[in-house]
Amino acid sequence: MLFKTIATLLAIAGLASAQTELKHGEAHIQQKGIDAVFTFDKVATGVNVTITVIKGLNTTTQVLPEGFDYHIHVKPIGADGDCMATGGHLDPTNVGAPPCNPKNLTSCQIGDLSGKHGNLTADVKSLSGAIATISYIDTQLSFTGEGAITGRSVVIHNNFTRLACANLIVDGYTAPSPSGGSGSGTLTGNPSATNKPSSAVKLVGSVALTGLVAMMMMAL
Repeated sequence: MLFKTIATLLAIAGLASAQTELKHGEAHIQQKGIDAVFTFDKVATGVNVTITVIKGLNTTTQVLPEGFDYHIHVKPIGADGDCMATGGHLDPTNVGAPPCNPKNLTSCQIGDLSGKHGNLTADVKSLSGAIATISYIDTQLSFTGEGAITGRSVVIHNNFTRLACANLIVDGYTAPSPSGGSGSGTLTGNPSATNKPSSAVKLVGSVALTGLVAMMMMAL
């Protein structure tokens, strides 16, 4: 009975050190007639990125023949969906402006997704501006650390002009103060921080550990 009680208390105490694992994020852009969903999922070798452009990126809009470039930017979008408020590309190692060589990722900003994996090219057969789903694994992206994608935003460019954007919302994470506007989400906290246990969980863990010590002392 004693060992069963101790095991239970240990399990409860383990909650105190548990942290929410950040492993899925999404940026849903819905601006200026563009509807595009970017999803980010943690995998063993990095982050799997899936892009689905439902409408809005067509040949009449596309300026450059190579298509629309897109990046992860360091800040959330501004009020009323202001893409200029997102700051620069995510670049914690200070690589600097493109070009990026996909064969040498050290030459690439972490947030330069199109530089590493190719632009979003309009489909001449799609009048709505839909583009077939794209998926790839980016080995530089992560949900934690200095270059974390938490608290960031995704911006689609058209010949270097910021065309549309949305906040990158990560499940189980809160980032700086809320940014309103289309395609935004609730963001509170530090962009590079990971979730920490709540005060209630810490209290349960503390009580459990105290009880465990008391039980062990009684057993002596």
